[in-house]
Amino acid sequence: MRILMWHVHGSWTTAFLAGGHTCLLPVSPDRGADGRGRAETWDWPDTAVEVAPETLREQPVDLVVAQRPHELDLAERWLGRRPGRDVPAIGQLPA
Repeated sequence: MRILMWHVHGSWTTAFLAGGHTCLLPVSPDRGADGRGRAETWDWPDTAVEVAPETLREQPVDLVVAQRPHELDLAERWLGRRPGRDVPAIGQLPA
């Protein structure tokens, strides 16, 4: 399974990555809040894969995991698909 998620909390993400699925982590040049990519201080498995947001439309994504509400908007813009409708998603989905 290929999961789009954001690196928000290192401990939480480390535990999530133990599941063995491939996790796509957006990375931006400035490694800001919406594009931190892989942790620099945690030892994450190779299944934590950095992806540039502009390449996500070509990536197969099976699930979006949103920890912050605005990530659903980012996912829709970057994937060209609506989380919860066009691609399965968990998080704070709109009604």
